[in-house]
Amino acid sequence: MKQSLKMALLTAAIGLTMPAAQASILNFNAMAADVFGGGEVLKESSFDITVVGDGMAGAIANSGSCSVLDCPVGNDTNYYLTSNDSGLTISQSDNFGFLFSSFESSFVAPVQANIPFSVARLLVSGHDINNVSFSDFFDLPGQNMAGNWTFTQFNFANPNRIYKDVSFFSCLTTTSGDCVSNGNNQAQFAIDNINVTAVPEPAEWLLMALGLATISMVMRRKNKAQNNSAGIAS
Repeated sequence: MKQSLKMALLTAAIGLTMPAAQASILNFNAMAADVFGGGEVLKESSFDITVVGDGMAGAIANSGSCSVLDCPVGNDTNYYLTSNDSGLTISQSDNFGFLFSSFESSFVAPVQANIPFSVARLLVSGHDINNVSFSDFFDLPGQNMAGNWTFTQFNFANPNRIYKDVSFFSCLTTTSGDCVSNGNNQAQFAIDNINVTAVPEPAEWLLMALGLATISMVMRRKNKAQNNSAGIAS
């Protein structure tokens, strides 16, 4: 009984030392409101957020700083705002990859207009850790009853896939919902609260497994030696 208790405590202690996958919400709140050009890299938690586009391609915005465009309402904190048909790419360089489960997004109109129906899609694409590409899309809702754009939460279709990079772009759509070619800096969107989880390198888990196996072997040898000693004593 005492030996079983010791083993249970040892296993629990090892479990506590294992680096768990680290969940993060990329919400841009720690960043100052600013504008960024294509190729610039923003950092939040252990993630790289790369601005994709030409010229002034993105910005950290909030309800107080977003005034030129018809920006979404209902979010008093920072969010990432794309401009000039640009996008952003998320990657995780410190670990093996990351899980990606949900995000919030809204269309951003270049001028104020009454558009109570969907006119844009958010395009999500990238690669998993095996370098297999993927793509998906989400229709961004039109304005609400008050005539405002608002953030909507979207759940990603495959939250258990481990990703190497995920990119976000938008496109304007036809009345049938098909994307049209980007142009004239019309396909703009805001994104916030990206739910991601960093996954440790497989080598880390392998080393921990080897360590656990070594400890288990030592314990078995110790038990065998104790049993042999008890047999001799009797």
